[in-house]
Order: sequence, then structure tokens, then C-alpha cells
Amino acid sequence: MKRICGFLIVLALIAAMAGCTVVSPSGGPVGEYCILSITSTTGGSVTTPGEGTFTYGAGTVINLLAEPEEGYQFASWSGCVGTIANVTAASTTITASASYSIRANFSGNASSPLGINYTEAEVEELIIVLVNDEREQYDLTALSEDALLTSLAREHSISMVENNFFGHERYPGERPLSYNMSPGTMRGENLAKIPTQQYIPGPYLSLQEVCEWAVSGWMDSPGHRANILEPRYDKTGVGVSFSDEGDFTYLYITQIFEGDY
Repeated sequence: MKRICGFLIVLALIAAMAGCTVVSPSGGPVGEYCILSITSTTGGSVTTPGEGTFTYGAGTVINLLAEPEEGYQFASWSGCVGTIANVTAASTTITASASYSIRANFSGNASSPLGINYTEAEVEELIIVLVNDEREQYDLTALSEDALLTSLAREHSISMVENNFFGHERYPGERPLSYNMSPGTMRGENLAKIPTQQYIPGPYLSLQEVCEWAVSGWMDSPGHRANILEPRYDKTGVGVSFSDEGDFTYLYITQIFEGDY
């Protein structure tokens, strides 16, 4: 009987802002032309204007359409997304004002690997409940779920699975932790990688068990505990992605916190 190692957790507070490459078609200073490079993750493709490298006049408004394959759904645009009208909409526009690289991100539909009777969305919901239960014990305000933080957290969990890494660094094309932060605010992030079974062969852990395992691990770690019990945080977002790794299925969990200084 093989025992799966315990979950992994790490801590970070504020990530550095990711930069966007600005060049002209000739490689010199930006003039009247802008280069747009478009890619996508597994699960779909960008059909308008397509994928590859395109050249547009400055100020051009370009239509974007990302279409998922069967069993997938569009998640978000990432990369240099400052002039994209709506980063969470599959059909949107981007205005050419510099040279950008963007990526369409797709995720699997709300389903579970064989043998697991809960979804990624259910894990996300219960993590927030359990974290707020911990805060309540210390008379702290409950965290409210924030759509942007949820989008960032899901993007990072998906990216870790698809790019085979575990950590706070952002893979090229991901939005940074500090994406679209307002002045005077701060963010923190907790990560967990949780096995869905304690032994192979063996039964799958329940939804309650995997979520309690993640949150109790964070509470036993001073840095993660500090994020959960930080009184200035009032918003959160959780993103979860299943990962089949050989005989094992893991949950990659990202929780992002935000509040005023």
C-alpha cells in the first residue's frame, strides 16, 4: 500500500507587476503600428482574429472571440490585457495602443475525475466557509467573495496544473497577483496541493475532508495563518483545479485575499 505524501503549501504577499513587451514591427520604438500575439491553452482556440502574430494600426479596435472545445469553458484572457474591454468574456475587444501578447484560458466544465463525487466549484465554496469559520473564532469580519480575485485564483490554479509547477510565480501570459489593484490596497495568497486519497489503493477523501485538510494545514503554518487572520482583509477569491498525476489525483488550490492597508 502506497501512502501519498502530505500536501504542499507556500506563502507570498504581493507579487511584482508583470510587464508587457512594447515593440514595433521593425523592432524599434513604437510608432503607428502595433503587434498583437495571440495564443490559447488546452480546451479551445481563438477563432477571431485567429492565433499567431498580427499587425494593426495604433488605435484599431480588434474583435476577439475564444471558442471552447466540448467539455471545456472559457475562463479568462491573460497577458497584456490593459485594453481588453472584458477579460472574463469570450467575445470582447482589444484596442491596439502598443504591442501585446495575450492568451485565452480555458478550463474543464464543472465535472470531477472518476471516483470523486464533488466538483472544483464545491471545493472553492467550502474553502471560503471554513476560512470564515476560523476568522469568526477571532471576532474578525467574514470575507466576501470577489469576482476578480476568484478569476485570478482560478487562472493560477489552472496554470500550475497545465504548466506542471507549484508556486507563487506567474507563468508567462498569466495576470500577476497585483493585477488591477486599487491604490491603498494589499493582497496575500495561500496555495495548497492536496491529494484526493491518503493511500493507493484506497477510498477517496470526501469534500469536507480535503477542504479541512487544506485549511488546517494553513492554520498550522504561521505565514498562512497570518493571511487568514489578517483583520484588514475583507475580500477573497478561491480557484481550484484537479490534476491527474500518474496514479494520483490532486487538488491545486489558490486563495487570494485583499483589503485596505
